[in-house]
Amino acid sequence: MMENLNIIKGLYAITPEEKDSFVLSSQVESCIKGGARLVQYRSKKLSQIEKNKQAREIKKVCDYYKVPLIINDDIELCRILDADGVHLGEDDDSLEEANLVLGPSKIIGISCYNSIDRVQSAVDKGATYIALGACFPTTTKPNAPSASSDLITFVLKEFKIPLVAIGGINLKNIELLINIGVNCFALINSLFKVKDIEGTAREFSSLIKKRNYER
Repeated sequence: MMENLNIIKGLYAITPEEKDSFVLSSQVESCIKGGARLVQYRSKKLSQIEKNKQAREIKKVCDYYKVPLIINDDIELCRILDADGVHLGEDDDSLEEANLVLGPSKIIGISCYNSIDRVQSAVDKGATYIALGACFPTTTKPNAPSASSDLITFVLKEFKIPLVAIGGINLKNIELLINIGVNCFALINSLFKVKDIEGTAREFSSLIKKRNYER
């Protein structure tokens, strides 16, 4: 478990909706080359068969570069692929079920939105990390609860668990989160919806490393 705790930092790439598996695999590779330390496979629109095939292709890329692959909302797919872990939201399977199916060695991340109660529950039940957000307005989840800087600061101070910030993070606002102590940042659009994915990932990674070093 301690080994997993050390993994949750830096740039965390979350895949967008993309039906073309070759395109998505290439994009993920660009993220990793640019410095992404974690990848989460997320698809809300593909069929289960399509998801299984696409996730398998993404895992090949992650395995090649030795970057952990987290599966969003699908414990069984994580088990089938022997991925590194799963990320669960409020309406997904429980953390207890994930532990039962996947065992103690897998990463289990929990979306806590802006809820201290969810943070406390995740900590009590042994989650590997929590995610807070949306930190800023986001087109991926326009109605997502807002997690303020004060809330994030409180959680960082009061809870001893890796924290991932998510939602609307870009090169202009990421420093606000770095400055309050966040050191893991989950990105979708700001990373994948750009012309130069590898270059953008490198910009984010360099900024995170530089500011964490200076702090």
